Amino acid sequence: MGYFGVREFQWKAEMIVVTVKVDWGQETIQEILPELKKHVEVTLQEPGCEDFLFAIDVNNPDIVVATEVYKDYPAHEDHFKTAQWGHFSRIMEKYPPRSIDVKTYDASETRHALDD
Repeated sequence: MGYFGVREFQWKAEMIVVTVKVDWGQETIQEILPELKKHVEVTLQEPGCEDFLFAIDVNNPDIVVATEVYKDYPAHEDHFKTAQWGHFSRIMEKYPPRSIDVKTYDASETRHALDD
């Protein structure tokens, strides 16, 4: 007998996409901006990190929005084992966000509606 609403999850996604929204407030963002840039630069050098970017939300400048793309779930997990993650975690402890929203997706690339 199976279980209603339960499925076996297989980590065979073509890529992992992480979206993050962090409410630090404008003053804190300006103070930690060099650390944010360093975090992106170092993380992009990690094996399996295919893209990583952040921006300040134009509709709410208190919010940093980040998108990370990893080739697979193990690459995403490995990110949290790096010295850089340890360093950035200490930055987040020193400057705790007012709120944070993280979503992780298994994804595959598909045709865009505007593609020919």
